[in-house]
Amino acid sequence: MEGQNQNSGNKIANRIITCVFLLLVFGLTIAGFFSPVRARSESENRNLAQKPAFSFEALFAKEEEKRYTVQYEKYLSDQFVGRDAWIGLKTRTERLLGKTDINGVYFAGDGYLVTKTEASKVDHVQEEKNIKRLVEFVKKYQESLGEGHVHAMIVPTAAYVFADKLPPFTSEYDQGALFDRLGKDLPQGSFINAAEELLAHADEYVYYRTDHHQTALGAYYDYRAWAEATGHVVRELSEYSMSIGSEEFYGTLYSKINLPMRADTVTIYDDGKSYRVEYDMSGKKKNGLFVKERLAEKDKYMVYLDGNHAMADIVKMGDGGKESAQQGEDSADLKAQGKRTLLVIKDSYAHTFVPFLAQDYDRVIMVDFRYSKMPVSMMVEQFGVTDLLVMYNATNFISDENLYQLER
Repeated sequence: MEGQNQNSGNKIANRIITCVFLLLVFGLTIAGFFSPVRARSESENRNLAQKPAFSFEALFAKEEEKRYTVQYEKYLSDQFVGRDAWIGLKTRTERLLGKTDINGVYFAGDGYLVTKTEASKVDHVQEEKNIKRLVEFVKKYQESLGEGHVHAMIVPTAAYVFADKLPPFTSEYDQGALFDRLGKDLPQGSFINAAEELLAHADEYVYYRTDHHQTALGAYYDYRAWAEATGHVVRELSEYSMSIGSEEFYGTLYSKINLPMRADTVTIYDDGKSYRVEYDMSGKKKNGLFVKERLAEKDKYMVYLDGNHAMADIVKMGDGGKESAQQGEDSADLKAQGKRTLLVIKDSYAHTFVPFLAQDYDRVIMVDFRYSKMPVSMMVEQFGVTDLLVMYNATNFISDENLYQLER
């Protein structure tokens, strides 16, 4: 009799669980039909997939990412009701199970989130292509611009500088081996190794806790390495005016885990000079290197030179507000006047770095190969470039498929 009662109780419990599960599934499905389609997730800081248009061509597309069923699956995943809360719940569950990395992010020591680049998953064919392209690029432009005018600075990520904070038994990509290789393969004096300077200050706030970028302080140490390598005067940090832009920055890595944690601080170091910046050759110019209104947005890193653009054309202002190198001025005239123009081929690590060296040039042009397809040879001629710098973080450099443009 007792056994029958127990079986009956188990059946009732199972039915209740089944009903709750079905109610949850159908409830979320119905809620999904009535919920507005979101264009963007502020917590993840990215655009969300939209409902794809059906066609037989898309249904049977050969390329998987273009296939209708794949696109529709992404749409359902991105538009799932309560997506942000579910991401947080998933992260908490996996943390309770002892996972030390989730969604490509390490939970490192001292409250840091660090991007994971597993050695076994690196595309070494792409890495080799990019190294060879960089070496040939530097050699080519040293011939036309002269030795001492062309440099490459591949900056370590937090995984390298904060190696002692990573969880045990990680198998991270060996950035140190990359730096050794570049120092050997690039023409003598052309490789700037910022890793040594950053390692010497690894106990300082040189990377954000919630974002994959360096802080402005970390970028300052990049600048010190650059200035020493290029023969420029190394300015002390005290020569820049420091201000706090925000103490409520949650970056790209936080967006991947969506758990409560301490916010980052965005710091601005201003050299006190005046600059005029034109973005994307639009003809519209802004004053200054820092776009303070961006601090009101989720991605506060965009305060530095307005975030990602195909091109940013920075001109230093002289006395009386006169531009020291006019945008559109003839390149031959600029060189004849002894004007110096630096072209920086870069990823977003350069955004905190360039404000430290901008005053050393009449003009700095930043170009991002993800958005710009203008050949480098054309830029060098059109803008009267006297100096070249290639600046990427290490893991972006080895994986970037756009570096074929160094050959153009």
